[in-house]
Amino acid sequence: MKLKSVSRPILTYHLVPCIIALLLLGVASSTIIAAEAPTATDQKEQHGFGRFVSFKNGTLTLRGNHGILIWNNLTDKTKVAYWDHATGEYKPSGTAEGLSKVEADAYVMVTQGRALIRVGARKERVTGTFIAFKNDRLMIMGKDLPDAFLKRYGSTLHFNKFPEGLPVFESIDGGNFKLVGAAEKVLATVKEGAIVTIYGEGDDNNTRIELGVQRTK
Repeated sequence: MKLKSVSRPILTYHLVPCIIALLLLGVASSTIIAAEAPTATDQKEQHGFGRFVSFKNGTLTLRGNHGILIWNNLTDKTKVAYWDHATGEYKPSGTAEGLSKVEADAYVMVTQGRALIRVGARKERVTGTFIAFKNDRLMIMGKDLPDAFLKRYGSTLHFNKFPEGLPVFESIDGGNFKLVGAAEKVLATVKEGAIVTIYGEGDDNNTRIELGVQRTK
């Protein structure tokens, strides 16, 4: 999760109401044909990241923030490295063949040119006070930011286009955090000055938002 504004288009797919159309036309049918889901295209040599879905027959499938990403024809020339939380660095761990053992939803990043695939990432957290949420853009006043960052960017942080359905949890009066909904709806109701904490893993891959502060025992 980088402290910068990143805007990406959100892909929206609309299903054609085939069944309603058939009923209106008076056409009886015992078979309902499901709308075909959009297919992902091969990312080829492009950089990308997302949550692990599968690796089979040389094809890596990830769930990106706004759609499915795939890389075809990965071979033993593609190196793989895993994030080691103990040492705070990536460690080589064989080639693409080992990707079949990656756990579901693990963070995976494919470097440009597919020369290296990184599995896992540093878990990060940013806390601040709520300023506004408008046009899918969250603004907060960051707290406890590094001096170097403050000198270059200031304390106002901008987050654009969160993944659709990003969970928001809230602690009321210091109680346990409880799920209150998705970011795109909940953040529009937050009052200025509320404590907001954004969690992330890897580049611009936000995973959770918390409102309020839980009382420590």
